[in-house]
Amino acid sequence: MDDTIDNPTPPSRELLRRAREALSGQGIPLDTATLARHIFGGLTEGTATAVAWERLAEQLLRSSSLFLPDGEGNWGLAAWGGAERALDDIEFAVVDVETTGLAPGRHRIIEVGAVIVARSQSVATFSKLVNPGRSIPQFITRFTGIPPHTVARSAAAERVLPLLCEFIGDRPLVGHNIGFDLGFLNFEADRSGLALGFAESGIDTITLARRYVTGLRRTRLDSVAAALHVPVAGRHRALPDAELTARVFALLLARARAEGCVTLADLYRVLDGVSPAVSQVYSPPRPTGRMYLNPAWRQEFPITPGVYLMKDRSGTVIYVGKAKRLRDRLASYYSQPLGYTRKMDGLLQSVHEIETRPLGSELEALLVESQLIKQLQPRYNVQLRNFEHYPFIKVDMQHPYPRFSATREVAADGARYFGPFRNARIVNATLELLQKVFPIRTCTRNLPPAAKASDPCLRYHLKRCPGPCRGVLDGRVQEEYIQVIEEACAFLGGEREDLLVRLKEQMFIASARQDFERAARLRDALRDADQVLLGQRLITGAVLANNLLIIYPSVESGHLELFLVRHGRLAGQRRAVAEESPLAAELNSFIEQAALLGAPPKKVGREEVDQINIIARWIHRHSEDEQRSFFPLPDDLTDSSELGGFVEHVTRAVLTPEAPEDTGETDEDTAMPASMPTPES
Repeated sequence: MDDTIDNPTPPSRELLRRAREALSGQGIPLDTATLARHIFGGLTEGTATAVAWERLAEQLLRSSSLFLPDGEGNWGLAAWGGAERALDDIEFAVVDVETTGLAPGRHRIIEVGAVIVARSQSVATFSKLVNPGRSIPQFITRFTGIPPHTVARSAAAERVLPLLCEFIGDRPLVGHNIGFDLGFLNFEADRSGLALGFAESGIDTITLARRYVTGLRRTRLDSVAAALHVPVAGRHRALPDAELTARVFALLLARARAEGCVTLADLYRVLDGVSPAVSQVYSPPRPTGRMYLNPAWRQEFPITPGVYLMKDRSGTVIYVGKAKRLRDRLASYYSQPLGYTRKMDGLLQSVHEIETRPLGSELEALLVESQLIKQLQPRYNVQLRNFEHYPFIKVDMQHPYPRFSATREVAADGARYFGPFRNARIVNATLELLQKVFPIRTCTRNLPPAAKASDPCLRYHLKRCPGPCRGVLDGRVQEEYIQVIEEACAFLGGEREDLLVRLKEQMFIASARQDFERAARLRDALRDADQVLLGQRLITGAVLANNLLIIYPSVESGHLELFLVRHGRLAGQRRAVAEESPLAAELNSFIEQAALLGAPPKKVGREEVDQINIIARWIHRHSEDEQRSFFPLPDDLTDSSELGGFVEHVTRAVLTPEAPEDTGETDEDTAMPASMPTPES
């Protein structure tokens, strides 16, 4: 009778996982009694109850091919025994994933690919698109060539990963930067409750390349392939990358054999930086958070956005975090290696309780997280603990000849504020750029008629300033100056393309006229503009002019999340049914509430500046997100006719979005001999 469990029940999965974690953590075989205590907990050795649980533990271990007895009453991982097999007798599974970003939990898998390699030959392949359940950033679409509407019709990870796991079997895993791929695969496996998931570590071709490719300066897959004279095609798709990695691995494996690697254990020693001639016991993967975090907590974590507070035994909050989906984010800690980063070393070992606070949105979670960190000062939160004195650029529009200046305070004084910027250096570089591009005043002297007329500075003689210091100028000059200021404000607010095109045209005209001094000045201004704009990622728009209605799909099916931003601050949020009548009614009520809000305070404190910064950055980060809609509010929120048209426009735009073009592409499972053609995906 076959006593293996191909599809263990959820309780069995968790118990087997505990056994594997115990063996991985200890690195040596353990007896049944010790494993029973790890699996079931709270057993007193030698009692009748303990003996019964030990028998159950032994039955459970025998049911899985992942564990092997050593004949002396101890159990080890099957992978340990396989380490002594000859490399020529082993089949390897080369894997690659494409994702929406770099962080498991925060980002998701959108495609998986795998290749089985035997005796340096590819013998089978696997390829599958994965529905991430969220939007795909535009730069990822450009990078991979995977359009969002294609993955939207694909299966989710919980359906794809069991197929991939079955395809891989118990073969050693290989990848280029394999830790990245396994981080995502194990997170999704944990989230989906997939049997025992994937290995915690594998064979990294980056490490092998550093050992066996001389003169290698870069370890990107393209660079390693070029150094080995392997042709590159179809990059940044999962299966082509896995196939390229498989060819690279075969060549590196041949070099490893030439230097004395005979068994898998020899190869592991190379990965550990030890010569294969040196005898060494195979070192198991580093233990993960599962050894310390209560598995029962995972069933209690909500799927909503919110914040979480990790507490130690004394109840002190030691870490505060936020998440779009609390369950997914917290599940990622279970597969996270201990000491994953230096700043987090010791965190998971210290966690005695995790408190979750569900909230209505990711944006609200960002704000609450910042407030809690500043209030509680958790020792593992090294960022956000102090209020940042963010630098802004201010233009005093109350002055007849406004000038741009740097400031760290935002006030409701009629001025316009742009930012926040990352640091003062970027602010100063931006101010210098404005002064090069626009003929604006830079001096701080008092101007007529409040002061006596004075001699103008060099900027006036260079025609870079109208020179209001010379005396009272006529209204036409002032109007032209205000127009220049408006252009500069538009530039800071993100309307840059037209201006840059105009500067290039002026540079070419000046050069054609042999006005080389002006052409050189315009050339330098364009160069500085590129450097400043690429470096600063300036928040678009004046912060106090952020008056927006933001709408995007809710975590609750059939509903929408509504956000109202007034004067750069979150004025309110609601959840509405995604139907015309209830949505219109909710919008009318919401905007009526906004109309009752008064003007912003004369002075904006550090708490509000912090909130303005978070909201402005969130708006900037999601400004191109297809699932989020941004609607500038009407200037007069009390004009019923204008509001009626606004609500009608919003309702129509949200409920009847433009459908993506249907290319007719479909996504199919593929698991086939390598000699067969791979279907398009």
